[in-house]
Amino acid sequence: MDIHMKGGLLDGGLFCQMTHPTQSCFMSSIDLHTHYSYQIMLPEAIAIVMAPKDSSRTHGIFRLTAPGGMSLIRQCQQRGFHPHDEPPDGGPIYDHCTDVYMNPSLKFDVIDLR
Repeated sequence: MDIHMKGGLLDGGLFCQMTHPTQSCFMSSIDLHTHYSYQIMLPEAIAIVMAPKDSSRTHGIFRLTAPGGMSLIRQCQQRGFHPHDEPPDGGPIYDHCTDVYMNPSLKFDVIDLR
């Protein structure tokens, strides 16, 4: 919180960032379960997946579908990498966020607070 006060910064919400250094751009089962914990707290939360070796798309911005994907992940008790069935409504588990605007001119700093 100290860095927020000193810099006059505001949180813009929750996002979960995952990296797939040698794979394509998708949400793995671990990504889905990790992001669920963010999206259950704030439905607007987004997941950013970085895939630098994916020649078709080096990043993706995703959100679990509601209620389908959220319900499926909430009920899943498996750990580690594992497959998921389709949600009962037949839709996808997650979708690309089409309501996120990427501004290439926007200047920002990333501060690692670990």
